[in-house]
Amino acid sequence: MNYFEFIKILNADPYSQNPAFLTAKTNDKKCLKAYKEAMEKEQTIKAALNIPVPAMEIEHIKFHQAQYKQTNRSHRLFAMAASVILLFGASLFVINNSQSSDLEKFINEALLMEPAVYMSENEIPHGELAPLFASINTSLNGDLGKVHFMKICPTLNGQGARMVMMNDLNQPITVLYMPNSPVDEAVKMQMDGFKGKIIALEQGSAAIIARPHESTAQIETTLLKSLKPIQ
Repeated sequence: MNYFEFIKILNADPYSQNPAFLTAKTNDKKCLKAYKEAMEKEQTIKAALNIPVPAMEIEHIKFHQAQYKQTNRSHRLFAMAASVILLFGASLFVINNSQSSDLEKFINEALLMEPAVYMSENEIPHGELAPLFASINTSLNGDLGKVHFMKICPTLNGQGARMVMMNDLNQPITVLYMPNSPVDEAVKMQMDGFKGKIIALEQGSAAIIARPHESTAQIETTLLKSLKPIQ
């Protein structure tokens, strides 16, 4: 495995058990250096997220567990991309031809508002989600899936919501729902170690942020089917 192949796997999954990846990490000094630097970033992410749950003075935060415990690899889920990427700097956003729209700039700035996204191991009941969406003129049509965090927050053109949703592989995906910010078509975003996409919804839009190896197709489909304007 050459260095560039090694870096590709490292960026996608630094914990990969690919035999060629492990061999390169052990035998190639350049690869080993890159791996150590990646691990330092991973530790920075963990440290940033390993903070106590704040007092419940912020309206609309739904929590069901006081502490997020990382007990095994399945719980080594950084809660999640939108905040984490900002540890590496907002300048890492590269959006299409680098001409950021107001909406794209807002997403970048909005994710800087909080140093980390808090996440519970427990799913928020559907009955508790519906009133929150109703407060931003959105109807919850059917099952939104596993939502482990939701907070009503300002967006570019009014109130929206910030969420952590679990995909079909039980990986946490960050979603920024913006009911008053429509887009004509999907916009893909790329950043160091992460991927993002702004999708058009029946009402407004949503930004979906994840690590490269994490699937967001199911999250996108769910948002399209479930979030509707209140008639």
